[in-house]
Amino acid sequence: MTQSKVVRFIFSEMLSGKGMPKIAEELNRRGIPAKTGGLWTATTIRGMVINEKYTGDAVFQKTYTDSNFNHRRNDGEKEKYLLRGHHEPIVSREDFEAVQAVIAQHRREKGIQKKQEKYLNRYPFSGKIVCGYCGGTFKRRTHAYGRHKIAWCCGTHIADIAKCPVKYIPESALEYAFVTMMNKLIFANQTVLKPLLFSLRGVNAGDGMERFGQLEKSLEENRRQQEMLVSLLSKGYLEPAVYKKSNNELLREAEQIQHQKDSISRLLNCDSQYLTEVSELLQYCTKAKMLREFDGELFSRFVERIHVYERERIGFEMKCGVTLKERLVI
Repeated sequence: MTQSKVVRFIFSEMLSGKGMPKIAEELNRRGIPAKTGGLWTATTIRGMVINEKYTGDAVFQKTYTDSNFNHRRNDGEKEKYLLRGHHEPIVSREDFEAVQAVIAQHRREKGIQKKQEKYLNRYPFSGKIVCGYCGGTFKRRTHAYGRHKIAWCCGTHIADIAKCPVKYIPESALEYAFVTMMNKLIFANQTVLKPLLFSLRGVNAGDGMERFGQLEKSLEENRRQQEMLVSLLSKGYLEPAVYKKSNNELLREAEQIQHQKDSISRLLNCDSQYLTEVSELLQYCTKAKMLREFDGELFSRFVERIHVYERERIGFEMKCGVTLKERLVI
């Protein structure tokens, strides 16, 4: 199924009354990979159905350059411009607006505030920790072993331990890892962030396109192997447990390949959003002192999500497009 067909399917399912978790479940059941190459989630679906680009529209000046020539996100400081009919639409404007009405109605029925500020932003890590084994989102839990201990655990593991073996991670370990990662950036910002900023401003298009093509072939081979596993399972040549283990490995590999593709694509397109994010992170790290404790606001400012590869190995996906790996001290 092509990306445009997937988009139309999602909007059609929303209009038929299906919820985002059910749509994600159906796409995963059919073996259709998400854009990242991993599993679909309700959050991924929501990000698509509220994106105006599928109607052919485009919003300009999402970022701007200040008087010091620093790129910044436009949070209302400047006027934004909507250009209708900028490109070929995938869904009609009528269907898009109808889906927005459905989402708004669901919010009213559940008493959910816009952007889910009441729940998702309750804690810095809320909605941002993704399980590398099953694709589930981590939830906050309080463990009582003599004294209360805050931890984060995969939602799939909580619901059914047989579906995901990844154990809980102490909140303190995540906080310590973030502090360590940021201190490394503060210490080595000129050798890590500055070259990245320069590469965004002037990438070698020829080398980038060649590498992009290689990754495309790798992703196609990965998908072919996934299809082969499904075929072997359906014919009874493969045990379910072996299939699950092998398929999860392929999904993780596909996600890594897709991350590399996205990074190269951003470089080739010189995406102003990522240029802005790198510029802001470099500006902060150049002036900042070493962190001594976790700062939730700083985490929310620079980190998009946390990928849990193993219980003691994670990756901070930064808003500037790079993923920085750290080992957890548990």
